[in-house]
Amino acid sequence: MRPSRPQIAGAVVTAALVCALITPAQATTPVEDAGGHPRPSPQIVTPLVAGFPAAPQPALPGGTDWRERALAYDAFVYDWNPSGEGHPTILADTTHLNMDSDTYKIPVYYADTRIESDGYQEAVDQVASVVGATLVGVDKSDQDGHDYVSMLQTFFHPDLGIAMNNPLDRTDGGADTYWYTTTANVLYAMLGDQYPASPGMTESFRSIADRHYDMVVALGGAEADFTGQGFSFETMTVNPGNRDEGGDGAAGTAAILLWAWETFGDERYLDGARWSMDYLDRSTTGLYYEVLPVLAPYVAARLNAQAGTSYDPSRYVRWIEGGSTARPGWGTISGTWGGHDVHGLMGSQSDGGGYAFAMNSFAVGLLAPTARYDARYATLVGSWLHAVDHAARLFYPDQMDADHQSHGDRFLGAPEAVIPYEGLRAEEAGFSPRATGDPSRYGADWGLDPQTTDLGLYGGSWVGFLGGVVSQTDVDGVIRADLDATDFHDGDGYPTSLLYNSTPADATVHVTLDAPAQLFDAVTDTVVAPEASGVTAVQVPAGGSVVLVEAPVGGVLERTASETLIDSVPVAYVATTPPEPDPPVDVALGAPVTWSSDQNGNVGSHLTDGSSGTRWESEAGDPQWFEIDLGAPFDLTSAVLAWEHASAKSYTIDVSTDGTDWSTVYTTTSGPGGRETLALSTEATRFLRFTGTERNTSYGYSAYSFAAYGVPSVAVTPEPTPSPTDETGGDPGPSTSPATPGEPEQPGDHDQPADHAPSKGSTSPVGPPQGAGSGGDGSPQSAKSLSTTGADVGPLAAGGVVLLLLGLAAVASARRRASR
Repeated sequence: MRPSRPQIAGAVVTAALVCALITPAQATTPVEDAGGHPRPSPQIVTPLVAGFPAAPQPALPGGTDWRERALAYDAFVYDWNPSGEGHPTILADTTHLNMDSDTYKIPVYYADTRIESDGYQEAVDQVASVVGATLVGVDKSDQDGHDYVSMLQTFFHPDLGIAMNNPLDRTDGGADTYWYTTTANVLYAMLGDQYPASPGMTESFRSIADRHYDMVVALGGAEADFTGQGFSFETMTVNPGNRDEGGDGAAGTAAILLWAWETFGDERYLDGARWSMDYLDRSTTGLYYEVLPVLAPYVAARLNAQAGTSYDPSRYVRWIEGGSTARPGWGTISGTWGGHDVHGLMGSQSDGGGYAFAMNSFAVGLLAPTARYDARYATLVGSWLHAVDHAARLFYPDQMDADHQSHGDRFLGAPEAVIPYEGLRAEEAGFSPRATGDPSRYGADWGLDPQTTDLGLYGGSWVGFLGGVVSQTDVDGVIRADLDATDFHDGDGYPTSLLYNSTPADATVHVTLDAPAQLFDAVTDTVVAPEASGVTAVQVPAGGSVVLVEAPVGGVLERTASETLIDSVPVAYVATTPPEPDPPVDVALGAPVTWSSDQNGNVGSHLTDGSSGTRWESEAGDPQWFEIDLGAPFDLTSAVLAWEHASAKSYTIDVSTDGTDWSTVYTTTSGPGGRETLALSTEATRFLRFTGTERNTSYGYSAYSFAAYGVPSVAVTPEPTPSPTDETGGDPGPSTSPATPGEPEQPGDHDQPADHAPSKGSTSPVGPPQGAGSGGDGSPQSAKSLSTTGADVGPLAAGGVVLLLLGLAAVASARRRASR
């Protein structure tokens, strides 16, 4: 097991303790050396993450101890004498598949009887459980007399030279799925970092790297094309299949080869890592299919820092936020379900109004080391981890009442409560949110034993990826993230952690150092404490972050063109790749809607309310329509329709500047349903109208949302002729500039929901009434994003320059408000 680095642990300081207080004044003065001037990192925060609440609700004082959750999960699952209801969570496997000795197996779900058959255990469950437990300090190579690390050799197939998701021989060599196969190898590569001395581990890791390099070459080398469902390591050919998992394949392969380059020094691996990332870089659409693209921002930042590439981490952040073309509706959850903030969780944004998964949400811990290699993302990473830290507890039986979990009170207070539910739905059985899983809904179709529960071990096995990264401090609202934990095969860097302060005031956080250290902040690029030991107080700016590096006391600081070093070890990197420009803003968010008909309280105003848990449901007849008044003219580039199952087959989109004269800009007779992205190119559009003429089902039309993306139309006015008073400093008279966007957004403007549902129009097939109603001034969710950002900009600037990608959103929202 790799020796653990010294950890920084939050500790409450009593009056008797003498602490070194790190102040902003100290932070602006570097130690006296020839290192040059500090180069602070301007913070890059995407609009979605900037909208995560600073104080998610309901409040949870003290937060969650994720390390303890991970330890409790490991202790329960790896207990050969089952407790609780007595369903086994670990069994012996004596088939000797891919190895000469016995191994073991754990189920995918609690009480899943499929585990009784040998060879069907899954690496994404079992290998993840070992990696995750190791991240929180468990030595899985010697746990109660068992070497669980060596027993994982059953997943490594010597004939293929790679790991597979199952021990059983596979005839397709991995061709049926990129994400399962690549994830198995990513996890095995992580083991190679954690347990390099385990028998055969280094050889297996090198074989995995070689075979993945061979795959990249077979896919085209520098022009590698991962597009497809999977890749066969038997025939060395891609399987086009019927879905595109190539984004997971490329991101995971890039990570494997980057780590292999660091470990073995073979330049081929660096080439393969770059070629894999180049494939992602060439894509014009998001390729987030399951989980591995969460690695892409980190791999991009690390390659930029260590290999001089120029990838844009923010681009891949946006991919995992949403808008995937590989899996429509897959991405980051952002919203409030039943009074619970669920921002930052990962899963389906459209399934039943939203369906987050424990595995994918815990995997957000893989995003953390992005901030180690590019400190511009410190606040983004901190904010995301802070949101998940709050929301991920809702997966657990002991965090929900009986009504809000699919098994009722069955696991309340039970030993099994350490296993999370597979997922969390926005709504189920009339309760929001509800912890649940696929077995209760689809188990009969899958042939599962009826006793199989919704408690998902394959998700719980990843809790260490969160528990090994996130911990609480002695200040509510301030978390610590270990940036080393999920930075695998990272060489000899100094221990590095992130302190993120979500509160509106500067916070003094106490950390405990295992050894004396010179503390360096990569965000401000300064030494903040030349010599610190024991309990040390660190000041973290309001809404901002500190990336704290523990360097040797007396170490010499040096700045080069590309990095800052202490004793020749990099402690900060000069990142120059500009972030991707903001995508067009959803200018329909919060806009008033009129509609032809509705059922069951599912009204048309739900289409623009910003919630993934509401929908419009029309009557079962054709045609049906809805009309949206944007309140001001916009130049539109696209629209997104998110359907429930009952979608439209044939429909048109019409636009108008005045609500009277209409032009058809989109027509289809083969609407696929799901999340449909429609290419538009319109100018000065104020009104949009959807008209459905044929449905894909016998039910009425049922859509979660309609989003329209674009920028405000700008009227061109003649350049004014300066008057004498202009030149002499007198009153310049009335402004001749284009119409102003209205008053700036103020915190609290939209704390209460606004009513955007005018009376329904006629159900006549000729179309909606002209001049449909207006009113309301923005959605609560949109306003919260803007007001939160506004509150944070000032204090955050104390910790460095702030770059928030929100200007266009503010203008569009303010202009829409001013015009109503």
